[in-house]
Amino acid sequence: METARIINSLKRLGLTEYEARAYIALLEHGEADALEISRRSGVPRTRIYDILSRLESNGFIQGLKGTRPAIYVALPPSHTLKPLKDSIVEDIENTLNELEQLYLRNSSPQRYNVWLFRGIRAYGTALRLIDEAKESILVRIIYLPHDILENLLSKLREMKANGIDIYLIIDTRILSTSMPKERVEEIVREFNAKILDSLIPLNALLLDFRQALLLYASPTLPENPFAFLIQDVGELGQLIKRHVMDFT
Repeated sequence: METARIINSLKRLGLTEYEARAYIALLEHGEADALEISRRSGVPRTRIYDILSRLESNGFIQGLKGTRPAIYVALPPSHTLKPLKDSIVEDIENTLNELEQLYLRNSSPQRYNVWLFRGIRAYGTALRLIDEAKESILVRIIYLPHDILENLLSKLREMKANGIDIYLIIDTRILSTSMPKERVEEIVREFNAKILDSLIPLNALLLDFRQALLLYASPTLPENPFAFLIQDVGELGQLIKRHVMDFT
């Protein structure tokens, strides 16, 4: 039963059933030649050489040089499956973001203009909002996990270089508890950030004056954030923009 489950998992990752059976047989029993792998895995002899060739080409197994008949050995799953997993996750996230943009563009903002995102999608939506800024963007940060914050700052740096006006407001009192004070001072200098220490129930606000993202991430559970994306903020966005101009 366990083997059947693993085979189904490998098939979802793109392997055929014969490829999955041959790879598992090598993992279970160690090095073997093609006929022995065929016997152990149940892959027909007429197909085994083609199956082993594909597994070797895709980096799942390796033929030992100088052996007659050829002896094969399975490469560690951490070596073969992790890059494949990372590639699949990246493809899914990119496709999800692209489909969401299509969906949001073609939805009626009068009826559906508030969206809830959880987990990694909340952070991803924050980065996407920066990417979509046309002229300027306001970012108000109280707390974000270190890696997310650095990704966000990198994205702001990129947009600033492209001529987008960046208005960064940070809470130095709270940020200083999660990173060195010197790093906070560097951020303030780089972006000419304004300091506004206040207790509000949000960790970050991103606003390009057309749409806004209200983001909350708990310092104790940073992997479980949630965010509300508000589209078409209209006159409210312009009002906030004027207020920001006066403040900065």
